[in-house]
Amino acid sequence: MFDKRNQLVFYANTLIIMFGLTVILFSDFVLVGILFTVIAAILIFEQIKQNKGAFSITDLEKTLTISDTCGTQATLIQKQNTTACHMDNTVYWFKSINPIGMITNFSINGQSPIEQKKDNNNKYQVCMALPVTFKATNGIETTLKCSYKNAFGRTEGILSHTVDDETDRIRLVVDLPKGRPVSTARAYCIQNGEEEALLPPLITGETRIETEVVNPKFGAEYCLQWNWSEPNLLQKIGCYIK
Repeated sequence: MFDKRNQLVFYANTLIIMFGLTVILFSDFVLVGILFTVIAAILIFEQIKQNKGAFSITDLEKTLTISDTCGTQATLIQKQNTTACHMDNTVYWFKSINPIGMITNFSINGQSPIEQKKDNNNKYQVCMALPVTFKATNGIETTLKCSYKNAFGRTEGILSHTVDDETDRIRLVVDLPKGRPVSTARAYCIQNGEEEALLPPLITGETRIETEVVNPKFGAEYCLQWNWSEPNLLQKIGCYIK
């Protein structure tokens, strides 16, 4: 949690607390011991507070709904409870949105983002202003929504999420259209270029795939990957007519 400099400060304050407790227990200078202990405890609390990330997420659910058997139309909805860890945070960025196919119609809580851009990895980022009438430090429900076009036509598809903020739990869900069932699915995470397998995802009715991760690793990318059959001739013709 701390860099080297902050670790030294943390250890120093911990030693002061231990010294204060020793004074309280084994000397007549109880008030002095209490003073040392309380001051060091306050300093540790403030240090932890200052070193927290800008935001923390309690629950995040990302649902991808593919509307047609050709995978040409899809909608992504990301719901999360977002808490600003510092009073001076006025905006929140949704980051690491994969540019699969054509992405359009970004909205946050039903409104257009105040800014939209791509990062150095060619991934989308969209920004929302935190409501001034609500204390974001208490946590707010935020919903990101966007549309995909011509993104999931292949036999292999992936829904992923990169943990850019401290997060307690993430849930990835994929809803596929009837008529083109899922054949296999797996969940895994990637961190520092290494892939780690997760528990097999739950498949319901050959069209719904979901996985859940508690206490995901900061900076890791969590992926829900599936394979489904090729669309048949009639399905291809139907998609072409659309």
